[in-house]
Amino acid sequence: MATLLCHIEINPGMEAEFEAVTREMYRRTHAEEPNCIRYEYYRGARPNFYYCLLSFTDWHAFLQHQVSDYHEGFDFASMIKTLDMEWVDPVGDAAPMGATGSGNLPGSASEAIKAAAASYPVAVQAWWQAHRQ
Repeated sequence: MATLLCHIEINPGMEAEFEAVTREMYRRTHAEEPNCIRYEYYRGARPNFYYCLLSFTDWHAFLQHQVSDYHEGFDFASMIKTLDMEWVDPVGDAAPMGATGSGNLPGSASEAIKAAAASYPVAVQAWWQAHRQ
């Protein structure tokens, strides 16, 4: 499993454009990615702050999402001021998703997947290990 919580600050005045992109990303991701379990956007309490909660069956499915044509087809750089991608881990039965982890890339992985793997390594926190059931 691979689950992330993205903390997103957008540039002022980009709310309508960003929200239009999030709706399209949501639609395409759920329609075209069978290994996507959760892909949701939320507005935060502070102006221009948003969150994206993503869960994929595994790290490879997340990497495929990151390099998808439609994901790369938006000008996120013009909209996003800051982005912090945080890997998260379930708290036993309080979150039914499986534990977050990664794995080895197959030798047949594309260059785009290899680049994404280098950009988005899974950070499994040492303290999580003691609490996993």
